[in-house]
Formats: sequence, C-alpha cells, structure tokens
Amino acid sequence: MTEQNEFEQLDCSAVIADVWLMLDNECDDRARARIKQHMEDCGSCFEAYGIEAKVKSLIARKCGGEHAPDGLRQRLRIQLSQTTIVTRIDPGQ
Repeated sequence: MTEQNEFEQLDCSAVIADVWLMLDNECDDRARARIKQHMEDCGSCFEAYGIEAKVKSLIARKCGGEHAPDGLRQRLRIQLSQTTIVTRIDPGQ
C-alpha cells in the first residue's frame, strides 16, 4: 500500500483517537505526519483537533499546578500495595 493510499484510508475515528497522542507528543513522526495530512483534507477532523487542543489547554491551566497532599499520597500508596481477598460462602450448600 502506498503512503498516499494510507492517508486516504485513514478513518476519522482513528484520527480523533490519536489526536490526544499527538497533543501529548506521544506519537512518532510518521504518525504525526499521517494525522496532520488527514486533518488538512478533512474539515471535521481539523475542527475536532481544535476542540481537543482547547480542552487540553484548559485542563492544564486549571489543574496543572495542583499536587495531592503528602498524607493523601501516602494513604493511596498503602492502599494500592495492600491485597484484599474476599471469599463468599453460599449458605445454601
């Protein structure tokens, strides 16, 4: 399959799903180029990309500097490291 065919066959849902990877710089150059090429040709994907970028920017602006209190972080670490096994006994047996 040629690279042009790959661009043409790129599904819009796949592009929208990969937009977050692109915004977070978590995709390789080839994937980035493929997504950008598709968005140049597809107005609805380009619009969705703009919306996703604005949402990401808003989240970073509103939540970027907050850190969990040390006590909460320690309690979460302890809770995550514990294993709980629940056994149910059927009284009818």
